Amino acid sequence: MSITERVRPPRWFSVAMGLLTLVVAVLCLALCWVLAAQGGFVTKALLWAALVGVGLVTSVLGLIGLVRYHVIQLCLAAPLLIGALAALVWYGVPERAGWEVSRGILEDQSTECANPGDRTRLGVYVIRYIERRDGGCLFYTDGSDLDRSGFAYFPNAGPPTLGMPQGPGIGYEAFDGPWYRFTEKS
Repeated sequence: MSITERVRPPRWFSVAMGLLTLVVAVLCLALCWVLAAQGGFVTKALLWAALVGVGLVTSVLGLIGLVRYHVIQLCLAAPLLIGALAALVWYGVPERAGWEVSRGILEDQSTECANPGDRTRLGVYVIRYIERRDGGCLFYTDGSDLDRSGFAYFPNAGPPTLGMPQGPGIGYEAFDGPWYRFTEKS
């Protein structure tokens, strides 16, 4: 066998790399969804940990495949998916896409600003409840594990104050036109 001859990878290697790449793709899509929908911290942490774990296994097996079998496409698919996810997260694409998909639905709901009762999905966000406050309509999202937060719509004038209050209360920060992000301190 000469140096230029390629050793054909065994079937187990091809199947394993294919399955690992599929798992990486599913984890990347799940992370994009959770980031767009502003899922909870625990969900994000578990998905990131799973992606790191599967990514490490895929990298080790991929290095073996590159060195021993010279199968570049099969070995680089998963790292390229992870790199694409990293770029999307770095530029805030999932969060922005979630907002763009949901903004119109939230604006329609803000005209009545009526609490639907139970948790409901508006766009990609799970809304805990809706309340009229400070002259605007507040949408409490389900993704905040430690505090109560969400989106606030002030179509006519902004909120009374921007920034976090010294004591208990709601802090607003500008987000997108008449939309603000808020966090409520107890």
